[in-house]
Amino acid sequence: MKTFHSKYLLQTATVLCAAFFNITAGAENPVQAKLDPPVAPSLSGRFVGNGKEAALKYVMVEDHEPFSGEEAITLIFTEKDPAKAKKPSMDAMFGKLGSALILNVQRGDGDIFGCQVVHSALGKQGFSSVGEIRMKDFSMAGGNVKGAVSTGGTLDAFGEKWEVDLKFAAPLPEKLRSAPSAKAKPTPGGTSEEPEAQEAKAPAGPLISARKLPLPGDAADVEYKEVVEQIEFSSARPVDVVAKEFSAKLKQQGWKDGPGNLMGKTNAILKREKGDAKLTIMVQPAAKGSAVKIFTEGMDWSGGDGEEKPSATTKPADADDIQNQADKLIKDALKTLPNGM
Repeated sequence: MKTFHSKYLLQTATVLCAAFFNITAGAENPVQAKLDPPVAPSLSGRFVGNGKEAALKYVMVEDHEPFSGEEAITLIFTEKDPAKAKKPSMDAMFGKLGSALILNVQRGDGDIFGCQVVHSALGKQGFSSVGEIRMKDFSMAGGNVKGAVSTGGTLDAFGEKWEVDLKFAAPLPEKLRSAPSAKAKPTPGGTSEEPEAQEAKAPAGPLISARKLPLPGDAADVEYKEVVEQIEFSSARPVDVVAKEFSAKLKQQGWKDGPGNLMGKTNAILKREKGDAKLTIMVQPAAKGSAVKIFTEGMDWSGGDGEEKPSATTKPADADDIQNQADKLIKDALKTLPNGM
């Protein structure tokens, strides 16, 4: 009996050890253990502008910086092959890849927080369609992503018509296939699943008031759009003059240059930072002078005097929706540069 008992214990221990090492080996690299072979990119459906259908043939994925605390990707649908482009999303925005649709998407649930429409049949290129396009059947697992995007019918954009209804599948970039998600979602109790996420960020001081930005002296038709945290105004002077004066005034107020500044004769992008606050300023030609849009981040929008009220067509939005809209509009504004840069 002792011999049988010892042999049984030895066999049991061997099985348990093997199981332990298998589990441990899998735990060391959980992401790679779940990877599927890269799928062949596939794209089908319609992308229509003013009744003309664009032949979108290619779909690819770019990494995107986290948005609203969530990991994100950029989906790029194009007519021309983006394989040789150094930055496909930017080339697509500038119309270098033919008609294109560029979507910024949260990796967890597929929520779209950025949408740029570039269609050869539309007079207005690179406009934003925040809140008008929806993701369905989104899945991002095993190193691949798939889903469907649709406007649910024809939409109006600046007096022109467009719609999209696409199904897609694509492999993730290698860095995303091999890297686990870096952000844990908060639990119902309000704490993160990761201890590091519980560390509170030290306050950087009082927020800067959006209404105290030093606008150019001849700024007219100023609109403070609190809902999307934007400021718009017009000037009778040309783009370069407005951009230079605005830059000088911001410098006097303590704003520093941020990455991504672009200056052209007929278009300008000014990136400015001060503490945790950021500005992206688009200066573009208008019928008479210039049109300026300021996209703000991390600024104080309290204490409004009622100048800006949501229109009757503005649907209620939560904080994430508002932040998503602001980010999309920034990306959309960049698309208008090809004509003047």
